[in-house]
This record gives sequence, C-alpha cells and structure tokens, in this order.
Amino acid sequence: MDKIQGHGERVLIVEGDQAVRQMALQMVRFLGYSVTAVASGEEAVSYLERNPTHLVMLDMHLNPGLNGCETYERVLAVRPGQPAIVVSACAEMGEVSRAMDLGVSHFVQKPFTIHELGSAIQAALAEGGQALNRW
Repeated sequence: MDKIQGHGERVLIVEGDQAVRQMALQMVRFLGYSVTAVASGEEAVSYLERNPTHLVMLDMHLNPGLNGCETYERVLAVRPGQPAIVVSACAEMGEVSRAMDLGVSHFVQKPFTIHELGSAIQAALAEGGQALNRW
C-alpha cells in the first residue's frame, strides 16, 4: 500500500453518480490525497478556474451536460497540461482514445479496487508532476 500512498497532492474527482463519487472520494482520501469531488464537467471547469489541482479523475459519462472529453477539453483551456486519468464503467473506447490523445494518461475500469486506483493516480502524478508548478 505504501507505493500508492499520496502526500497531500490535490485531486479533483469529476463523477456524476453520487454513490460512486462518495466512494471514490473516501478511497482517494484514504490513500493520502487532498480531495474535492464535483458532479459535472461544468463544476469541474469552474473549480479549476480558481484552484490549481495536481490531478483530475474524470468519468466519461457525465449527464446532463458536458461529457468527459468535452470537460477535459475545457479543463485544458483553463489549465494547459492538466494531468488527468479516466475512471469509467462503460466508456466507448473511441472516447477513451480521444481523451488519451488530449493528454489523459491512464484509464481505470469501473468497478475498481483501491490498489488499481492508487496505482493509476501515482503513475499519472509521476508522469505529469510538473504541471502544477507552471501555475
């Protein structure tokens, strides 16, 4: 578990399903990260306009409103180079590929374990760790 422990890095969870959002928030907090969770892409963009974040954890299916890719495109307009991972249950591989082309570094399939989630977060932070320093 030590290999996936965080050190207070800020993670923004963007998840439309309240139960999944709360579970993910608890898991990520347990792993040692500072966590904020929002229910929509619009809320995510608004939050990131005011708050630098080390990593965005993004669901692909956010209804109503922006989907995951649209959200990440808008996030990048506000925070160029923002590290992100996709955590989704039934994401179409085309949308996941599109998100990866935009800069998302990892895909975690729902349902996920705390180890799978923690490993993806650690890897994404290691790959994009300098992004927060640019703001």
